[in-house]
Amino acid sequence: MTEQEKRFLHIYRRTLDPGEAFLAAGMAGDDGKSPEQNGKLTLRRLKKRLRELEDREAQLDMLSAERVKAEIAHMAFDDIGRYLTFYEGEHGFEVHARPSDQIDTRNIAEVSVGTGGKVTLKLYSRERALLKLWELLQKEDGEAGDSGILEALRAMNQEPDGE
Repeated sequence: MTEQEKRFLHIYRRTLDPGEAFLAAGMAGDDGKSPEQNGKLTLRRLKKRLRELEDREAQLDMLSAERVKAEIAHMAFDDIGRYLTFYEGEHGFEVHARPSDQIDTRNIAEVSVGTGGKVTLKLYSRERALLKLWELLQKEDGEAGDSGILEALRAMNQEPDGE
């Protein structure tokens, strides 16, 4: 699936307007057709993928221990590269935010805009999520052993002395 197709589905699911989604995703279609017609054709072509996304969301909407573990795992294994792009630009190393329709915002704990338009983005603590996930998995397995990994995760979560 292309980035434009992903963007199309994301926008369509928010607006339920195939023409608007087609235009906003920047897709190229049949020149003889309206954006609405091209959007409907695209929607038909991506129908299976749309159903898969809807099924996945329905499963995620169910409150369960598995869902909680999945959300904690999502935080634990998230990557800042999903939110920002890093590259060597004209003026040296540059960092830019990805477009909001391309990111999953559920792991963003805080966004603030300071003076001069400086944007600060904070994600939820990866270390805390890893620690919680480990504790849940330990309880599930009923294991009391292998506390070395658990202690290492706890150490990652603590502030260094003197701060």
